[in-house]
Amino acid sequence: MKAVELTGYQGIESLRVINAPLPEISKNECLIEVKATGINFAELELTHGRYRIGKEPPFVMGFEAAGVVREVGAAVKNLRVGDRVTSIVSSGGYAEYASAVAEMAIPIPPNVGFAEAVTIPIQGLTAHLLLKEIARVNPTDSVLVQAAAGGVGSCLVQLARIFGAKKIIALVGSQEKVEFVKSLGADHAINSSAPDWADRVRNATDGRGVDVVLEAASGEFGKQSYKLLAPFGRMIVFGARNVRDTFGPDQVQQLIYNNLTITGFNIPSYKTEVIGASVGPLLELIATGKLKLFAEHQFPLDHVKEAFEAVASRRTIGKVVLIPGATPPLN
Repeated sequence: MKAVELTGYQGIESLRVINAPLPEISKNECLIEVKATGINFAELELTHGRYRIGKEPPFVMGFEAAGVVREVGAAVKNLRVGDRVTSIVSSGGYAEYASAVAEMAIPIPPNVGFAEAVTIPIQGLTAHLLLKEIARVNPTDSVLVQAAAGGVGSCLVQLARIFGAKKIIALVGSQEKVEFVKSLGADHAINSSAPDWADRVRNATDGRGVDVVLEAASGEFGKQSYKLLAPFGRMIVFGARNVRDTFGPDQVQQLIYNNLTITGFNIPSYKTEVIGASVGPLLELIATGKLKLFAEHQFPLDHVKEAFEAVASRRTIGKVVLIPGATPPLN
């Protein structure tokens, strides 16, 4: 089969397309013919060695996949050959076939395509858990969503509206993205490249500050977002690169005086029973059209470097997806 291997930590140039053997499955796994696999920002960081997953190159990349079940292990009861599923995978998802633990395979709603479905296991569930379980957003809350036009961000804006947040403030990187997040339900959409973006966020709350910050940027940007928290506010840190550059003595003092809360979130190590309980409600929102999934940036597997460059540029909207077996052009 065709697959994408990471050969080292020299960035995008470390990616290469290879011929690899089909993954073998255990009695509790299934073999998926991959129709779409998603690129996460963490995987861009992985190519530079700034994010580690417990194994060293060379290995086949990819955390997730959507496709058709072609084989099931002897102990699998919840799946049949031919089922359409999306899942976090055991083997690398950047391939024509991938293995997955059968209990983690999520059925794809009939009205959802493979490219959109690959956003469910990580982006969709992350957004649902961040708002419902971690932040516990309620009707009195104002919510600040960073990177609001991305895979997680576009879900967060919609779910914050669905869960009844009082005010949703979306930070994006371009005017095109401003219009996009407004269409998703953001009350205020602010271009984060503007030097006065933080003042504009505070003005949107009449000077009070925000109750919830969904923090994905870190560094100086994270520091400014932290300063925007209202008393008793909470910041949820997920996907951040330079957390140590975000929180120093000044931030700790503010934490105590203003009764703030900082919570970290990482879905691979989160409580499996809570993740499982979120799947049904999330799928219901998707199946009924209340939550829309976006995967407009699609690339053939052979064009993986081009796809990673699109992620690195931060010009994309929604999820960037690789399509095994596709031939150019897709975009």
